[in-house]
Amino acid sequence: MKTAASTYRGIITATPTPVTASGEIDGLAVRKLAEHLVSEGADGLAPVGGTGEYVSLTPKQRRQMVDATLEAAGGRVPVIPGVLSPGFGKTMATCREFAAAGVDALLVVTPYYARPTQGGIVDYFKRLSDAVEADLMLYEIPYRTGISLTPETVDALARQTRVVAMKACNQDLSVQLRAMQLAGAEISILTGEENVFPLHIAMGARGGLLATSCLFPRIWAELYRLASAGKLDQAKTLHAELMPTVNLLYREHNPGPLKAALAMSGFPSGETLTPLLPVSEETRQLLAKALPVTLERERGLPSFKSTAA
Repeated sequence: MKTAASTYRGIITATPTPVTASGEIDGLAVRKLAEHLVSEGADGLAPVGGTGEYVSLTPKQRRQMVDATLEAAGGRVPVIPGVLSPGFGKTMATCREFAAAGVDALLVVTPYYARPTQGGIVDYFKRLSDAVEADLMLYEIPYRTGISLTPETVDALARQTRVVAMKACNQDLSVQLRAMQLAGAEISILTGEENVFPLHIAMGARGGLLATSCLFPRIWAELYRLASAGKLDQAKTLHAELMPTVNLLYREHNPGPLKAALAMSGFPSGETLTPLLPVSEETRQLLAKALPVTLERERGLPSFKSTAA
């Protein structure tokens, strides 16, 4: 039986993977960041996705990161690890392992490299639903995978599989709108695109799964509240204030700038893993200039916890 789609909404944070020089997961760094995010009102944590450098980690490192995140979250928020393998066998085995570890859902990317048809994608997720007893969050990110989903495919997956939510990174807003019209009542569609966040919420997205909420959980929570309440003018104003710093965080390949910014903010997560290189000195200097201003704006907002209280 599928979990209610409303379980997955709000601001879910994609977290980076801190790896020590010896190749072990830095559990202390995982706990420190997770505790901060939960205390600031994060609605979920998503380790070992793209931001978590899934494709650069060994299976042992992925499991260590998932276990460390589960321990740090302590059941207070959903933990939704990414599964970014291109083929069914590895995906099924990893999903089963993570599900047995106790995660709440699995963020599964569309199968890539083989370039399946839409029918092949539906068949893939049906087979995965039969093989794994866990909620599935569909991850569509065509500018990484080369695979786009039609709105009709999203609707079929919502009705015929264990998919209860979706991280939507298709930048074609007309496709996103139609997908929400067809499947938005069945699954929780979350935007993965910071640059169009207010628009996605206005179209019906139930929140976002965002990497930069590692740094700015209060700002993203406020943006979600404003856009959800129909206060789009206020949301657009705050969004415009935030985006110059967000754009810096994607100036080089994610999560390089994010890890550099986290280190500047007191949450060191180490450097990126090969084949990614550490960020350039120019990007570090730009972040060092912009970050304090945005963090001051962050501190000026109430946290979700204090607002709820």
